[in-house]
Amino acid sequence: MLRGAVALWGLLSAGAACAQVSARVAVASDYRFRGVSLSDERPAVQATLAYDHSDGWYAGVFASSVRIEPDSGTQVQWLPYAGYARRLPSGLSWDVGAQYAMFTGNADYDYPELHAGLTSEHMSARVHYAPRYFGVPAHVVYVEIDGAYPVGARMRLLAHAGWLRRGDAGEYDEYLERHRFDARLGAGMAWSGADLQLAWVYAEGQSGRFPLYLACPGCGDHGGWVLSVSYAW
Repeated sequence: MLRGAVALWGLLSAGAACAQVSARVAVASDYRFRGVSLSDERPAVQATLAYDHSDGWYAGVFASSVRIEPDSGTQVQWLPYAGYARRLPSGLSWDVGAQYAMFTGNADYDYPELHAGLTSEHMSARVHYAPRYFGVPAHVVYVEIDGAYPVGARMRLLAHAGWLRRGDAGEYDEYLERHRFDARLGAGMAWSGADLQLAWVYAEGQSGRFPLYLACPGCGDHGGWVLSVSYAW
């Protein structure tokens, strides 16, 4: 859940704060989730509602238009999440949490996920675990590292690297990918609540589209530019 991690990162970096409710709306040229397009490489409309408490508890819900199966048309992904974060004396912060991905019209793809992570001023790392994943009857572990480095009052450089590992899927194992690497490099500009980002997103294997794990000999790696603009209040 990249957007939840970014929101948490900003909260922890800003220091202690009172409980607050925030919201964000966004439009992206492509909804890339862990390197793979969930919008059939088409634009997506997204929204986030978040609650952050000064004691460290946080919760929220993320929603996005998706097009997992081209013949099924545009649908919605709902992603409610909750967790707890605390700052350490060293200046690092840790957090643990859970989320549940739900897809209208594709309930077979619904799945729960747990995470644990560490955050510093410019970097964060998280480990995710899902007992099942997008209809795949096997557990999945996903490790990600994110970085944001300011280069001015409003500009920042962005980087992400992720690695996914799938467990045994029994009789379906030979048809599914065992692992996948993804990366993202880009820049962002923020002003008056708005945020504009442009990034090159790379996914190892297949065509960069859903489904995530079906073997695709000869498809090769996939990368592409993603432009997004959001507004938060």
